[in-house]
Amino acid sequence: MSRWQSGLILVGSLTLTGAVVAQPLKEEAAVVSPKLAHFILNTSNYEATKQWYLEVLEATIGIETSDQTACFLRIDESHHRIGMFKVGETDDSLAMTRPGATDGIKARMNHFAFEYATLEELLETYERIALSAIIPKLCLNHGPTMSIYYEDPNSNGVELYYDTKYSEEQIAGFYAGGDRYVLGARPFDPSEVLQELRDGKTIAELIAWAPASA
Repeated sequence: MSRWQSGLILVGSLTLTGAVVAQPLKEEAAVVSPKLAHFILNTSNYEATKQWYLEVLEATIGIETSDQTACFLRIDESHHRIGMFKVGETDDSLAMTRPGATDGIKARMNHFAFEYATLEELLETYERIALSAIIPKLCLNHGPTMSIYYEDPNSNGVELYYDTKYSEEQIAGFYAGGDRYVLGARPFDPSEVLQELRDGKTIAELIAWAPASA
């Protein structure tokens, strides 16, 4: 079993060894400030990494240095969401891994994620980039998210996901379920789910999830 197949966690900073109870969002948290603005990658594999993000996220180059040692990519209205700096050597330790892993040194970042507005958009992104031989490492229905995981050319973990729109009450129940819920992701085949969606299956049916039996 690979490190990608051993189970993943996607729910922020939770203490999984004890009881977990979700607190309702404060009213003023509806508009978050500050919000995530961008991330910068150091890479010794600059051109392949740049092309990967251009393809996967349909990004555009906002600006690139004349010596091609740095670029900033646009994926929305911001002047840059992703930056890359060319360096001589980068850390090659593992990134994406299971909670509690003890099998060697791990990179400081586990993964970063991009949210899609609809399940169809997520699945069509999977279909599009598969034509370029960009294949996910793992696809998991976590309950609150339908998540597809990739590795970029530097082995950074990249999650593309659809938020299944749990209510605050549903999220509170999910978190209160403890490890059986939080670590209870179910694999799915995005090709099959996309075909079922096109055949008329409802979103509710496609995202249905239940924890593993006790």
